[in-house]
Amino acid sequence: MTGLDEKRAYFQALSAFTGTGFTTKDSELVLQDDIRRKIIIFLMILGNAGLVTVITTLVISFGTGKLMPLLSNAGIVLVLIFILFKILTHKGVTKFLNDRIESRLEKRPTFQKRPIEQILHIAHNYGIAEVSITKGCQDLGKTLSESSFRENDILVLAIERENDVIPTPKATDRILMDDTLICYGKLPNIEKIIST
Repeated sequence: MTGLDEKRAYFQALSAFTGTGFTTKDSELVLQDDIRRKIIIFLMILGNAGLVTVITTLVISFGTGKLMPLLSNAGIVLVLIFILFKILTHKGVTKFLNDRIESRLEKRPTFQKRPIEQILHIAHNYGIAEVSITKGCQDLGKTLSESSFRENDILVLAIERENDVIPTPKATDRILMDDTLICYGKLPNIEKIIST
């Protein structure tokens, strides 16, 4: 719900809740967002509180030196964990929590800076690539609007020309010899243009 891929969000949440502390590139995506950071902090505290409760209960039971209190306390802890699990996985409770979280997220500002790694994973098979313009290129001398880039739904983000960079090229900008085009689009389409 915060814009992070579901599998990554699940892994990061599980890592925080269990306290395993896996460090991945995805953890940077969590730390750069205020709401994600708050969720992770809450999960870390909740996970540690649960672990401390279980350990404390078992230590107190061992302190008595009797087997029955140990088994009954362990049983109570397991029953409470099971009840908590059932409550949290109940469809009504899950829907209520999802609705509350969604309403909070909708109040966030619509414009936010996102890391480039996250943007690149939005669509499958899309990416950024550099295309070097050589003598035999079919688009040499054409404007961006006339080129095969547009036909193939490839967006030219920038043009590197000698020691200069055109950061947001216009449709009327011409493609010249030895230009390097920074392109975003379907990688097979970009590959097709490079090979022709």
